[in-house]
Amino acid sequence: MDYPATVQSARSLAIVAAFSALIVGSNLLLADLPGVKLLDTLVFVAAFLFGFRVGGSVAVVSELAWSFISPWGVAGYITPLLVLGELIYALAGWAASRVWSGYVRPGSMDGFFIGAVLAICAFIWDIETNIGTAFIAFGQTVTMEKIISTELLGTPFMLFHELSDFLLGAYLAPVVILLVPRVLRLELRSRIGGEGGRRLQE
Repeated sequence: MDYPATVQSARSLAIVAAFSALIVGSNLLLADLPGVKLLDTLVFVAAFLFGFRVGGSVAVVSELAWSFISPWGVAGYITPLLVLGELIYALAGWAASRVWSGYVRPGSMDGFFIGAVLAICAFIWDIETNIGTAFIAFGQTVTMEKIISTELLGTPFMLFHELSDFLLGAYLAPVVILLVPRVLRLELRSRIGGEGGRRLQE
């Protein structure tokens, strides 16, 4: 009688492992392009298709792993803020699945709305991590001026990050959302069908 729950847990673990491995691998391939990563998009997609628990797990596992194996060095004290920032994408993906009923159409306006959501998430992530960086760098001597200067120094990265998240969200996310259920042979009905998205997340 516990078999279905066991299968469900095993499937969720496999999905988290697969998404996390893909994220870390793609991060390594894209390491020379600051601000361009599949991490944010895939966390969003995982939560969109499988719910916040899976999406949040992907965010935590992949961000923690990347914080230690990044070729740019160990993230250190900023790691908790990086993980917290990535959970924003998981929350956004879960919320977006409620709006689109677990279904989006590649090539439609849906993609641009998703891109806009990811760009907003990137903005929040950048602001949050820059504030954390200022507190870590300046400690007890931190002031509002130092926080603002840290934000300004990070502006080029922020713009690149937000633009890449918008483009990946607009063009890549809808395709992945369409293909993953087919690859995993999961039923994903349109918003007219109504129950497909929820079935994936239960």
